[in-house]
Amino acid sequence: MPAITRGFAWARRSLAGESEIASVTRQGVWVLVGLVAVSVLGFGFWALAARLFSHDAVGIVASLVSLSTFGAALAILGFDTGILRFASRELHPRRLIRTILLVTGFLAAGVGLVIALVVLTINHVNGGLLWPLAGLSLALTVWTVWSFATNGALIAAGKAQFASLQLLLYGVLKIVFLVAFVSVGIVGLFAAYALPLLPIILFGFLLIRRYWPATNPQGTAHPLREVAALSAGNWISYIGYSLPNLSGPALILTFFGGSTAAYFFLAFQLAEILNYGAESLSKSLLSHGSREDRLPRSITSRVRTRVFLILVPLVAAGILAAPFVGFLVGGPGLREHALFIQLFLLATLPRSSYQLLQAQFNVDRRPVAVAVCGATFGLLTLGGLLLGLLLRVNADFLPIAWIVGGIGALSVGLYLMRRTPHLAGASPSPP
Repeated sequence: MPAITRGFAWARRSLAGESEIASVTRQGVWVLVGLVAVSVLGFGFWALAARLFSHDAVGIVASLVSLSTFGAALAILGFDTGILRFASRELHPRRLIRTILLVTGFLAAGVGLVIALVVLTINHVNGGLLWPLAGLSLALTVWTVWSFATNGALIAAGKAQFASLQLLLYGVLKIVFLVAFVSVGIVGLFAAYALPLLPIILFGFLLIRRYWPATNPQGTAHPLREVAALSAGNWISYIGYSLPNLSGPALILTFFGGSTAAYFFLAFQLAEILNYGAESLSKSLLSHGSREDRLPRSITSRVRTRVFLILVPLVAAGILAAPFVGFLVGGPGLREHALFIQLFLLATLPRSSYQLLQAQFNVDRRPVAVAVCGATFGLLTLGGLLLGLLLRVNADFLPIAWIVGGIGALSVGLYLMRRTPHLAGASPSPP
């Protein structure tokens, strides 16, 4: 009789676990749809812009957009992850989200204005265009920060489908505005990229009011400094994770020239599409764990298994098809550099596991572990890239630095996972 009882208990736990994984997967798929949609539509936007506007206009606006987006990522200070982790257990969730929007909005305004003035002054942009472009850069930086925060709030509420819808609408509206503003010149091009974000943000604010209550009777108050501690770890991790990705093409340009840098960038972007899957499941895993205030290691392990069952065959197929895919995307030049694509595809395997570990650390409130993993990836990857450049290694082998960085970050993450956290407020999840 006890054996039968234990059998029923095991069956109930198994069914509950499958239900949790199904929920994580469903929300992750919605996040993935949004990421892929905005990437594809973004590529279409710039391809159309290159035909409708001068190369100088496209170059200046692309620089402003890239720097404004990076400025927004700096100004958010990791608070988008803070929302994901704390909002569902907060006594006043709407107030917490509103406070984060105000703080990050003020920071983004300053960062966006400074970036725009520096870039436009260096490029000697006409005085009559300086302030309209600077104003649009400021607006884009602030609105991008708020889009990060509202997306985090919707995913935290278990409404990833609306976050995905926002990204899809933004991609479509950008192309509509681009066609409408074609006669306005460089200001019209930048406006076509920035202005569609405003209605998307307002839509997000309405959804937050609908799906987040003013007061959660079952929640507890979390002061902003507590949220900021975890957010700071994610901010440091983001800097470490992004530094080699952002500086890589520029370093390749300096050492090998424009064509090699272009092929390197295209190969990285192609492989990054596969990384969206792990990124989306990582966000969904964090959202699920935050609502439950726990994330059993068994759930993380089973999600990791699902990611690998999908990712490994795709990576293998991509490695075999790399010369053909390279030819389709970049012509004969990228086909000759097919090793770029193959090595970047291999780098997605350790990076995907590392991203899932980050979700576990965030649920366990271990900001130092989050920061150390991101810093490890950044230092190893950038260090490996610089070493390869200084030793004049064949450019095709330079993506090995991303493989080394991913393995290093994963190894450090697994080591930290086995250690008991000693941080105030840390709450390790059960196995």
